[in-house]
Amino acid sequence: MALIKSISGIRGTIGGKTNENLTPVDIVKFAAAYGSWILQQGSNRKIVIGRDGRISGEIVSNLVVHTLMSLGLDVIDLGLSTTPTVEMAVTFEEAAGGIILTASHNPKEWNALKLLNCKGEFISADEGKLILTAAEKEDFKFAPVDKLGSYTRDESLLQKHIDAVIGYELVEATAVKRKILKLLLMPLTVQALLLCRHY
Repeated sequence: MALIKSISGIRGTIGGKTNENLTPVDIVKFAAAYGSWILQQGSNRKIVIGRDGRISGEIVSNLVVHTLMSLGLDVIDLGLSTTPTVEMAVTFEEAAGGIILTASHNPKEWNALKLLNCKGEFISADEGKLILTAAEKEDFKFAPVDKLGSYTRDESLLQKHIDAVIGYELVEATAVKRKILKLLLMPLTVQALLLCRHY
């Protein structure tokens, strides 16, 4: 149905024809272009990824992970995570970048790759243009078999993020604990929570 390429990443609907939807071919091309750009920065070979609870999340994650490893990059996979946690994990791990797999508020048929730099921030407009151009030209070179990247699953970084927030000097955790808070959940939020609980 749709494929939207922008300077901040790529998002689209799962299924359909390549270059028109977010197909496995498009995911691999875009992940390879981003990974190649990371290698050109020369800082290090470590990439953090995390995803939301979408139906397509595991498939998209596997495609991204194995593409990055095929370039010789070392992947730290947070599994189910939040956008801010992936951003923080890039700095915790001193990684070269990160990819958040989420289409935010879009319906279930959507997914996306959102790209981060070594500071855990979204890449710049100029960097995004370079990555889009590389993806279109398929301008990437994969590593030989003895130089493939590694894979690590680390679900502890979500707790590390929580601890960092609680430990921040401007957060009065004890005052928050004393408050009686009311929470309003919309149907989609409840569904997302149930999906996360299922995993």
